[in-house]
Amino acid sequence: MSILSLKNLKLAITGLKANKTRTSLSVLGIVIGVAAVIVIVSVGQGLKVLIVDQISVFGDNMMSVQVKVPGSDFGASMQSMVEGTVITTLKYDDVEAVRDKKRFPYIKAVSGYAAGVEWATYKEKEKQVMLIASDAYYPEVDGQLKVAQGRYFTNEEERGMAKVAVIGSKIAENFFRGQDPIGKQIKIKQINFKVIGVMKERGLVMTMDSDTMVYIPLKTSQKLITGIDHLIEFAMVMEDNQHFSQAEAEVSQLLRQRHNIDDPAKDDFQVMSMDQIIEIVNTVTSVISLLLGLLAAISLIVGGVGIMNIMLVIVAERTREIGLRKSLGAKQKDILNQFVTEAVLISVIGGIIGVLFGIIISFLITLSVRAYNFDWPFVISIEAIIISFTVAAFFGIIFGWYPAKKAAKLNPINALRYE
Repeated sequence: MSILSLKNLKLAITGLKANKTRTSLSVLGIVIGVAAVIVIVSVGQGLKVLIVDQISVFGDNMMSVQVKVPGSDFGASMQSMVEGTVITTLKYDDVEAVRDKKRFPYIKAVSGYAAGVEWATYKEKEKQVMLIASDAYYPEVDGQLKVAQGRYFTNEEERGMAKVAVIGSKIAENFFRGQDPIGKQIKIKQINFKVIGVMKERGLVMTMDSDTMVYIPLKTSQKLITGIDHLIEFAMVMEDNQHFSQAEAEVSQLLRQRHNIDDPAKDDFQVMSMDQIIEIVNTVTSVISLLLGLLAAISLIVGGVGIMNIMLVIVAERTREIGLRKSLGAKQKDILNQFVTEAVLISVIGGIIGVLFGIIISFLITLSVRAYNFDWPFVISIEAIIISFTVAAFFGIIFGWYPAKKAAKLNPINALRYE
């Protein structure tokens, strides 16, 4: 006789109905575990798609040169810099050297830039903004960057440390509602900057609202705002994406010469293509999703333990029933199958409800994030549904087996005398 026979199903359903409260609590444990796995995997995959799509906006022919802790891989380098390590060897002179058309004819544009958060004010109005400090070539690197009104600052203004600014559309609306912002003065760190341009509305880029950004000359920022003379990164745009390997080798060779580096293992920089950056993002988000998914899976184990506890209590409460059935001819196998079936039913019901709740919660999270203007995709992993549901059913069998075996071994005489 199979475990999930019609007879066992009927007996199991009757038994579960007789213990509705305990059954509901067991089902709830499985629901939470399954739903948590689906939601976490969904959010992780949605985040991955969002970031990759945002990076792809810059085009597939872009490369980035970033500082790196010598002797470490890129991941360890990022962690070291987060922990406080500062690399100051990348200078704007390196950017100008890479801009040499005779040496790098396949490089279309190069731009050095930095970013930080500052407060901008206009009269009594104040707003925290993302401050982009760049050279005049930045719009050539970021092809989506368009000036709607006025102009971007020139190379002469950047090298001459001009106190000029190009503001995002939301900053213009917030500070100068109904007025022409061109020629007005805003303050950043109590320093007056003349507004010379307003950017075209763009929306979110890399999860940041580009319409609240303020662009100022790089050298002005270094001397008056940040007080540093080094860069964290600069970008290059290739004529086409066929020159990535050549650019990586030749730009690396140039920077090693300029930084007096003989051993490539001691590079204080890293040249990466957009494909490499996307690959790193995919790896990082996949690892994060996996770790979070494993944490969520713990709740499935907890749910399985809950099933075992409930089944043990049910066995104790139904001892006389078990004794009566065995005295009427029920075999150990019949009792075993009945209680295992009950445990499996709890897991399956919890799994189905958990899947539905996981999908609904993931959808609600998507709607909530989109309300903040993020282009968040609604992603449901079929693999996560199958795995979480299968694990839930598996736990039902594993954690239901011991109580069922204990019930099956009860002596019918002692069971009938049980009070």
